[in-house]
Amino acid sequence: MADDDLVLYTAVYPDADDALADLDSLDQMHSDDLIGKFDAAVIDKENGEPHIVKRLDRPRIRVIPESFGGGTLPRKELKDAANELGPNEVGLIVAGEPTLAKAFDKAVTKADKVIKSSVGATADELAAELREAVKS
Repeated sequence: MADDDLVLYTAVYPDADDALADLDSLDQMHSDDLIGKFDAAVIDKENGEPHIVKRLDRPRIRVIPESFGGGTLPRKELKDAANELGPNEVGLIVAGEPTLAKAFDKAVTKADKVIKSSVGATADELAAELREAVKS
């Protein structure tokens, strides 16, 4: 996925079940060939610490292992974004090809708030976008 073709979505939920349901909807849309490549994660805080609840990258090819922060959404930036969540908030962060825009509104139906942006980003710029989106 080229950085200049990246769209970034952040949705905030009152609980993980709703965020996971919307993530599953996105995954199904990818399986149905309605959207292209994407990387997504549901994040929250567990005992006050940032926590990645579930992570998906489609296609399912990960050259760099998760422990090294592989994928479009680096692990460190996801944890930084999770730090911005309030005590009863869960985030869904999705980065993907522009085809994601067509399906996102249909898949993400349970969020309290949603932030959409385009990113032609380096990892540092992506981290700043993630933190800003979660704060909004």
